[in-house]
Amino acid sequence: MTLALTFVTPLLLLGLAAAAIPVVLHLLASVRAPQVYFPTLRFLKMGMEKTARRRRLEHWLLLLIRSALLAALALAVAEPVLRSTAGFWADKRFAAVIIVDNSWSMGVRRGGESRFDRARREAGKLLGGQSKPGAAAVILTNSAGKPDALRSDLEVPRRRLSESSLASGRAAIAEHVRKAVSLLEDQSAPQKAIYVFSDLQRISFRYLAELAEIAEAGIPLMLVDCSDAEAVNVGIEDLRISGSRIVGRDVKFTAALINSSPTDKEVHVWLQVDGRDVGERVRKILPAFGEDGPTRTTVEFRHCFDSPGVHVGQVAVSEADDLGIDNVRRFSLEISGHIRAVLVSGGGVVGGAYDPAWMLQVGLESARAWSIKTKTLSAGRFGAKSLAGAQAVFFADVPSFTVEQAQAVIDFIRGGGSAVFFLGPAAKAKNYNERFAGVLPGRIGKAVGQVGLDARAVTAVRNLRHKYLAGLYETPADYPEVIIQRYYRLEGGPGDHETILSTPAGEPIISERNFGSGRMVLSATTASREWNNFATSALFLPMMMRICFTAGERLGGDNNFVAGDVVKIRPRAELTGKSAVNVTMPDGTIEVLTLGTGPAGPVASFAKTDQPGIYRWKVVSAGRPGRPGDLAGAFAVNPDGAESDLVGIAPTALAGEIKQSAERAGLKPPDVYFGKTLDEVHAAAADAAAGDNLWDRLLAVVILLLVVEAVLANRLRRGAEPTPAHLNPSLAA
Repeated sequence: MTLALTFVTPLLLLGLAAAAIPVVLHLLASVRAPQVYFPTLRFLKMGMEKTARRRRLEHWLLLLIRSALLAALALAVAEPVLRSTAGFWADKRFAAVIIVDNSWSMGVRRGGESRFDRARREAGKLLGGQSKPGAAAVILTNSAGKPDALRSDLEVPRRRLSESSLASGRAAIAEHVRKAVSLLEDQSAPQKAIYVFSDLQRISFRYLAELAEIAEAGIPLMLVDCSDAEAVNVGIEDLRISGSRIVGRDVKFTAALINSSPTDKEVHVWLQVDGRDVGERVRKILPAFGEDGPTRTTVEFRHCFDSPGVHVGQVAVSEADDLGIDNVRRFSLEISGHIRAVLVSGGGVVGGAYDPAWMLQVGLESARAWSIKTKTLSAGRFGAKSLAGAQAVFFADVPSFTVEQAQAVIDFIRGGGSAVFFLGPAAKAKNYNERFAGVLPGRIGKAVGQVGLDARAVTAVRNLRHKYLAGLYETPADYPEVIIQRYYRLEGGPGDHETILSTPAGEPIISERNFGSGRMVLSATTASREWNNFATSALFLPMMMRICFTAGERLGGDNNFVAGDVVKIRPRAELTGKSAVNVTMPDGTIEVLTLGTGPAGPVASFAKTDQPGIYRWKVVSAGRPGRPGDLAGAFAVNPDGAESDLVGIAPTALAGEIKQSAERAGLKPPDVYFGKTLDEVHAAAADAAAGDNLWDRLLAVVILLLVVEAVLANRLRRGAEPTPAHLNPSLAA
């Protein structure tokens, strides 16, 4: 802030002329000193000359003090004041950008009024009161598109303010202040100001102190704190859903709770699926927030869906608090009926432990209770149609593939399926390398090792971190050993595969490689006990099931979004002619969308996701109706979990951080004024613009000069003694 010296009564500065009075009197009273005759005593004469010089200096000092005394007295009675010359209050013709925080944290409600209601009311005072700016623009922290330009017609920003509402997303105040500085740079108004109406949520004001543009522009920042007190709130910050979305499989719901209250809070959390409560309510006690911020904890629920299709539900906190929007976290899941697996047999030995196809069939069919259905066929009958509706395919010692068969498998993997190859005695390595070049984790070489009771064997090294093996047993020591006698060596390869089982020397036995949206799993040994004990070990069945369940994860899915996201609606049906999608919003209103055609089939984009809740959609006017389940669905919309963190930042601390950051950058700190209301902010700015009255300080200087003058004058009078008569010849005569 630039300060200028002004006077309340400048006419009294005429009194400064009084500073010349002591000088004039000195000149008038200045007479030539009388000559005194001394005897010719050289040393006495020298002493008298030295004393005369000292007294001459004291007389001049006394003269200056008396002149300064009169000048200071004249300045004091004129009442000098230091006033601000750069503050917006110095000129009412100013331009203002008004930033209104409309994030969901502003929905905290007390006494029938929310923080957002208070922000709009105070911002309305600025646009309609006596101190209204000459030009203004309103920026909403959660609004799509570019901010409006500054307008002298204040009706436009007033209308934008009155039509505003709470919306999704974080406030990101620093980003919007940067926009405000950019808008004001092109303005010709003599003074400018940026107003921020917010609850001073700490996460919203992150990075504001480091924003160099504020200091460089020199624009005052006016902060209106719309939070009346610390909010009492326990919210559900996030909901993570894990497990296969398949009938008969457990799905785990993990809710993350956050307490932004100044006191400990006890809450009860519950799960609801399709309108019915599931399980018992869980009691949790969350400590009050501390210096590190709010406290957090998690609550877990498990549920097994018994029917396929779309299911909706929610995890909720039963206790009401100041912010109700985060007490519920909704979800929508699509549960698949069964995982379909295809088993392709290469022929050879039929039945028994030495038949790899028979071993795989026994293992997969025993998994029917876990929702896995298997179809078995010979290699000669396998084709692209065999994979229709399947999620996983197993090849048991298939000797070779035709070009068409190999392409069908590659397309299947690329589209999201999982293909598992078990290489046995009949497998032709050259055919595999030619047909699946670029898909295999490595080039298949010669088979090594001997089989038999006396043949050398190696114990496979298990990668217990891999998703197919992790957590199958309680400790690593509980995992059964896998003994390998004969296997195919893999040579080279892209190097982006992950080994599941390997020899002690590091040669891959079973490896996995992601390809497209799916997975290729290659076993360099057979699925029978002819070359190993893997198929008869306790690892075989759970690992095959893991492969199927992992492949089936794409069947069911989550249709959960954060408010403000664009949702892609994709009916799983071939439609002809013009079709539309009706979307029923949480408040019951219906939006009609045009169903277009995309690379993956029919698709419609829906962007009006500002309301938290469950949205249901249905295809209408379809040229080909298809199955009902393919033409209807649902998705859930939730608020941004970060808005549950209501811990605020003190305005004095924020102003201090802004000042320190500017000084570290070698910049002049901007003016920051704050208050609970617009009037308080304006009063703070007015006080700063009024400056500092120096009248009392000048009076103190006058008193000090009076004391010094009195002491010095008294000293000079004591030193002025009369000349003795016997030394003055003129008196003696």
